[in-house]
Parts: sequence; C-alpha cells; structure tokens
Amino acid sequence: MDAAPDGKTLAALQPKARPYKTTIGQGLYLLVNPTGSKLWRFRYRLDGVAKSLSMGAYPGVTLAQAIKARDEARALLKAGDDPSAARKAERTERTAHRSRAKSFRLVMTLENSLTIETPRQILSLTPEQTAAVRAFLLAVEPEGASNAAY
Repeated sequence: MDAAPDGKTLAALQPKARPYKTTIGQGLYLLVNPTGSKLWRFRYRLDGVAKSLSMGAYPGVTLAQAIKARDEARALLKAGDDPSAARKAERTERTAHRSRAKSFRLVMTLENSLTIETPRQILSLTPEQTAAVRAFLLAVEPEGASNAAY
C-alpha cells in the first residue's frame, strides 16, 4: 500500500478532463474536478449500502483535518450510527435554534470587524463597513428620546 500523499502533493494535483480521485486511505479521498476544485469525500458502507460524506474543500480543509473528520465518522459507524444522518440532525438542530431566536446578535472581532448573526444568515462586515455602521448608530437618537429632553 502506498503512503498517503502529503500537502505538497495534494496542492500540485492538476485538473483533468474528467473528475478523478486521489485515495488517502480508509475511505477518505480527494476528488479533483475539471474546474480545479478539490473536495474531500469519505466513502463508507452502512447496512450494505454505499454512501459518501462530504468533508469540505481543499485547501480550506487540510489533510490533517480531513483525516480527523474521517476518524470521527468511522467512530460513529463503529457505534452503529450513520455519519450522514448525524450531520443532518446537527444541521437541523442548528437551524431550529437559529429560527427560535427572534433577534440578532452582534459580535466584534479583534480586527474591529463586526459580525451580525440573524436567525437566517450571518453577515461579516469589513472594518470600513463596521466604522460606517458605528457612525450611523451613534447618529441615531434612542427610542423615546426627543429634542425637548435636552
């Protein structure tokens, strides 16, 4: 059995006319598409049915991260659970949790960029956009305040 490819080998993979796979081992492979995208996949069997689980895109998901995700999926399989069903349940729970929230959440990063999380989406602002929002919010009068109070 050949050794698993390293990061340099994976980065050097070139697209071909048809999609092809580079096997890592134990069901994990990197699918290289004609467009040049490289996608991690984990192929497994459950109850005699072949299934495939997406692990993310390379290089956003590194080889080490893909191997860790594969190992977690294999642990679920060993326990008798379907990794795909577990992921779907987690996604449904996350969506339900977000939809229960009636408001939004503001998060300021160390780089002074603002993230606005709503029940339906997450919006990340650049530092310049954050400054514009801050200026706008400081210029708006609070509810119930009037010029007569000054």
